[in-house]
Amino acid sequence: MLKPGPQDLRVALARYADARIEDARRSTAATARAAEDAAYTLCVMTGTQAVPQALDAADAMLGMRTTDSPALRRTVGTQPGERRAGTGPDGAAPRLRTV
Repeated sequence: MLKPGPQDLRVALARYADARIEDARRSTAATARAAEDAAYTLCVMTGTQAVPQALDAADAMLGMRTTDSPALRRTVGTQPGERRAGTGPDGAAPRLRTV
């Protein structure tokens, strides 16, 4: 598998987040398709088959750990090593990311 560059991965993460936000705001066939396309692209780039694993893989590739910071744990509501239950149709939990 080819490893994506950090900038390409950040663009894919931002595209996925934007598509999910837009679909949540006003869901249409087009916004749902855009969210599916962005999720698929993210999975392909990370070599995974599901969005939660793709997000974890992207974090690892970028050297990020979203739950290591006490401030982020308070914001996200998790403890070290704890995973939040998925809330979206693909099981992905909302995450804070630096892109």
